[in-house]
Amino acid sequence: MKKRCLSPSLIPAFLFLLLLTEPMRAALPPLSPEEREAQATLIVSGEVVGSRVMTLRKPVSTVTFVRLAAKVESVEKGAELVPGDQLLDIRCRRIGLHEADGAQGHRDIPAEGSRFKMWLRKNPESPDEPQWEPLEPNGIELLDGSAAMTFREAYPPRSMREYTIGGIIGIATFVALAIFLWRRRAVR
Repeated sequence: MKKRCLSPSLIPAFLFLLLLTEPMRAALPPLSPEEREAQATLIVSGEVVGSRVMTLRKPVSTVTFVRLAAKVESVEKGAELVPGDQLLDIRCRRIGLHEADGAQGHRDIPAEGSRFKMWLRKNPESPDEPQWEPLEPNGIELLDGSAAMTFREAYPPRSMREYTIGGIIGIATFVALAIFLWRRRAVR
């Protein structure tokens, strides 16, 4: 009995198709209140006094970075980490994947003038000036019915995979038509 194996000429095509398929990323599950308390370095309540938003479009996603300037009203944990001027630099992000349901990253990022309670951790990549990040995904809680920022749906540009699939369909159609016309000519 002859063994069947993958032809060596098909291996590059298989690898190419494997590279085109992108892994789906699942959103993080919400943290329990106990997990938030344990993981947070700093727990504060405050108000957003300024914000800056930057959007980065990638082939498979849109990442929105939000930098908040927050005035601290009260500290529940980590009072020694809050600067004397009581202003914190907080970095949030929201990731929109056009192939997945819903956004990932931080939920309910407060708008300017909104009051909040946040469970924060220090950004390890900022050794000089402390930058803080809310725990993902539910490290932010809006207070007093404050408004969250709204992000318009920004669809990323078409991916290389879509162009490749379209090209393959076009080439297959052309080859099928050429074969049909060649056979028709051969019958005459």
